[in-house]
Amino acid sequence: MNKLVIRRLLAGMIDYGFVMIYAMILLAFFSGLYFLIQVNPAEVHPLLAQGMGFFVLTLPVFFYFFKAESGSHQGTFGKRLMRIKVVSGSIFIRNFLKLLPWEVGHAGVHWMIFYAEKGQEVPLWVWVLLILPQLVMLLYWASIIIYKGKSSLYDLVAKCFLHQG
Repeated sequence: MNKLVIRRLLAGMIDYGFVMIYAMILLAFFSGLYFLIQVNPAEVHPLLAQGMGFFVLTLPVFFYFFKAESGSHQGTFGKRLMRIKVVSGSIFIRNFLKLLPWEVGHAGVHWMIFYAEKGQEVPLWVWVLLILPQLVMLLYWASIIIYKGKSSLYDLVAKCFLHQG
C-alpha cells in the first residue's frame, strides 16, 4: 500500500482519537446533566438531540478541521505529525463533505432511539440514514486508495489534494 495512504490513515486515527476524547467528555457532561435534571436521554426528541449534537460536537470538530487545514500548517495535528499537507481548493467544502456522512449517521441514531423508545417499527428512511453514510465512507476510503492518498471523492469535489511535506 502507498506510503501516503498509510500516513493518511494514521493521521485520521490520531485526529479522530482526539475527537473521541472530546466526545467522551461531552458524554460524561451530558450524562451528569441528564442525571441532575432527571431526564431520560432516550426521551429527548430526535430533532432537539440532533441540534444539540450538531452544535456541541459536529460544529466544533468541523471548525477544528477547517481552521487547521486552511491555516499556515495546512493540516490537523494528525496530518502535521504524519507530514501531510492539504493543498489548494475549498477547505470548507472538503470538510463539509467529509463530515456530512457522520452527521447523517448521527441523525439516524437519534431517530432509531426515538422509535425504539416508543416501541414502534423503525421506518425505512431511518435505516437509509444509518446505512447510506457507511456506504459513502467506504467510497471515500476506496477513492483514497485509488488515488494513492493524494485525493478522495470529497477532495476532488473541493479541488483539494494532499501531499507529503
